Amino acid sequence: MRLWTRIITLVVLIGSFLAGGSFPAEALSPGEPAITGQTYYITGRDVWIRDEPNTDVPAVATYRFGEPVVLLGTEGTWAHVRLVNGWDRYVHMDYVGTKEVVQAKLKPTTECMLTLDRIYDDAERLMESMYPNGPGDKAPKPEVRKASCASFLKRIEDLDSQVGHTAMPETARRDIRGLAAKVRNLVNFLQTWENGGEDKYTPYFLDEFVPEYDRVGDLYR
Repeated sequence: MRLWTRIITLVVLIGSFLAGGSFPAEALSPGEPAITGQTYYITGRDVWIRDEPNTDVPAVATYRFGEPVVLLGTEGTWAHVRLVNGWDRYVHMDYVGTKEVVQAKLKPTTECMLTLDRIYDDAERLMESMYPNGPGDKAPKPEVRKASCASFLKRIEDLDSQVGHTAMPETARRDIRGLAAKVRNLVNFLQTWENGGEDKYTPYFLDEFVPEYDRVGDLYR
């Protein structure tokens, strides 16, 4: 039943001096050295994260534009990073940079989309927790799940205000709010999990949510 093909998470902070070199111009401001442990950010869209510094190794996740990330070391043109979930993985150094680099690339809609991404990510993780992986795992209790859902709905309300106060074309405002409504539907299915929500979540996710999530994300993230 776990049909989720997206592995999207928050990323970690990156930072470190390249052994005998420097980050590409794309990544760092001119003249600024990379420092181990310093906060950097993902500067590309849907950047692949791998177990080894090698493109022949299948990616284990993708990371979003603007996510904070920390450098543990470097191997050639690869940055060794620790992810927020504790994983140590690799990302190509072309796709990490300073906050200034990220801000220079921002669309007016990007922050709103990233806010919505994080709400959706958290809702998806809650959904996945309903299917324990091992004998020691347990699904969250109904009251915990419902409290989480209430928090998600409040965050969606706050996003609506954020969208209203961000300069963007009216078409973009409509699209982002429409996608937020689809996230709200997913959350509502989680709220009613034991009363039919489980049967509704997956078909809605695949047929209604994913196509719109991909379309709107490509336009406005």
